[in-house]
Amino acid sequence: MTQQLLPITYDNIEAIGASAFAKSRECITAIRMDVLHNIQPLERLGFERLIKAIEARRIFTPEILEELDVQMDFLTREIDKGTTVHQRYDYDECNVSAPACWQERQTTERADELGRAMIMFFDLHETLQAVHDLMHAQEALTELRQSLCS
Repeated sequence: MTQQLLPITYDNIEAIGASAFAKSRECITAIRMDVLHNIQPLERLGFERLIKAIEARRIFTPEILEELDVQMDFLTREIDKGTTVHQRYDYDECNVSAPACWQERQTTERADELGRAMIMFFDLHETLQAVHDLMHAQEALTELRQSLCS
């Protein structure tokens, strides 16, 4: 289950960072429970790299964000492969709703499992981005202060 991201302020950057560690562990569980058995052995390498980095507690590196992006792109493509959209029509004269057609999405069990993992990946990615943004902002403001004082 995803939690609401804490407000992005300097006052709670440590709490956001701690939250990122918890979310990274949730990602490991998602990878092991929902991803690895649904993909080919060669496709597992990136996910295994993520597991190793998370287990080593190296989640704030730019490489982790890049790896998350790559794996999220992969998951998106795989989920799309397992998703079909059916156009439904109801032209019955008793149907007073508009429009008289709609779309229904159907997903395979594999796509559902990968989708559950994707939610965890998005949540972790958003949290890591928040930490990076705050750190970059602090760094930029420090440089600005130094330039104004000199």
